[in-house]
Amino acid sequence: MPRTPEQREADDALTDAIETVWRAYDPDDDDPGLLTDYLVIAVRRGYSDDGDPWSCVGSLTRDDSVPVHIQLGLMEQKRASLIAPDFCHDEEE
Repeated sequence: MPRTPEQREADDALTDAIETVWRAYDPDDDDPGLLTDYLVIAVRRGYSDDGDPWSCVGSLTRDDSVPVHIQLGLMEQKRASLIAPDFCHDEEE
């Protein structure tokens, strides 16, 4: 199903926000490359009408179109870097 104009605008704003945050946290990177895919994982919390707490985990991908196998690869890459902080994937090695 095609994205609505509102969805396209929101997707563009999210991509711009990711680019802005990336530059802000790595201002010395002269060549950050091209942002191709992303997976944003977020949690919402609230309370039901009865006062019971609830939470919901959601994910957002670039233009709602990043294939599952790419999403899993992104998650695995991040998991590996959290377990071994010195881990860095260099495509030239």
